[in-house]
Amino acid sequence: MRLVYLYTTLNWYRLEMFRSISKMVDAHFYILNGYSVGYENIKFDQTYDDINLTILSKEESEANNLIKKLNEEEFDAIVLPSMNSTYTLKLTTKLSHYFSKRKKCVMYFWEYWPMDFGRYGMEKVIKQGVRNFFTRLNKRSIDYFITPGINTYTFYRNLGIPASKTIRCFNVSEVTDKDIRLNVRADLGIKDDEKMILYFGRIDDYKGVNELTKVFTEMDRKNWHLVICGPGEEALKKKYEGVGNIHILGTVDTKDRCSYYSAADLFVLPNNYKKKIEAWGLTVNEAMSYGLPVIASDATGSAEDLIFPGVNGYILDSKNLEKELKFYLDKVLTDDNLRTEMGEKSRKIISEYTFDNMAKAFVCAMEKHERIK
Repeated sequence: MRLVYLYTTLNWYRLEMFRSISKMVDAHFYILNGYSVGYENIKFDQTYDDINLTILSKEESEANNLIKKLNEEEFDAIVLPSMNSTYTLKLTTKLSHYFSKRKKCVMYFWEYWPMDFGRYGMEKVIKQGVRNFFTRLNKRSIDYFITPGINTYTFYRNLGIPASKTIRCFNVSEVTDKDIRLNVRADLGIKDDEKMILYFGRIDDYKGVNELTKVFTEMDRKNWHLVICGPGEEALKKKYEGVGNIHILGTVDTKDRCSYYSAADLFVLPNNYKKKIEAWGLTVNEAMSYGLPVIASDATGSAEDLIFPGVNGYILDSKNLEKELKFYLDKVLTDDNLRTEMGEKSRKIISEYTFDNMAKAFVCAMEKHERIK
């Protein structure tokens, strides 16, 4: 069986998934609209010579040109790009209908799930309405919705997509470079007996970083440190740099991520539902693989699947974010036994979230389509 996989960015955390899929089926990956890593200021220097991967220009990625190119190769199944822009809405719609008529196995993978009404402005209502419309429009021409997480599964079922067309999959990110290159605590002046709270991600309003830094300063714990890593840190630095034990570092090289996870005592991802959700939050996976307890809000897609409250962390009510942050930060960081037990549970829970297990969902869809066509 041969698979064609269309993707819009060449994110470092998807390369291993591509490799796992390639071990199981003959696969050709297309990156649309030219080379992009998805986020500004993110360094990307991993090689991918071992992957059958083609980067297409914007012109080559136009629907008619793309169809012509894909028709030049024999394949059995295709994974369509997520409908997160006007371009991909139109492209996925056209491709799904075109290749469905030609009896290809048409798959769709995205972590998207909608926010509750009343949690955002009219602009977001309109955007979600458009996405919902196109998902309904395409549900007949898409054979299988590869579905990471209970939130996405519930969204599809509420749109009338039958369970037989959804295939649950693990959503995976692993920090594969385990070479600890930095002594993070020494570099930041954090003593061994002090507690380090870690945040990894873009610095944006919806991420809850402002609430986290505000709560941290109000708690005024002299032996705690808050380490914030991610692009978009300029405004936060102006407000908090030099305040207490707050370390705002900006973008961290992918090769150094393991150094920060290894140094931390607790990982926090406090999304707040402002304007948008965190569709998944792959840093939760990464933190758990390093044996960290995790505190995340209910606006974080992975929280529902990966965090078992009281077992390996806690899920915050985003409507009451600051109060709950204070309570659970104190609860975890003042109880060494609890923190150790939660970290061990995190590592055990995430152990099944491997790229090979993620790839099996796509292979399962292809095999199922082959049996019933």
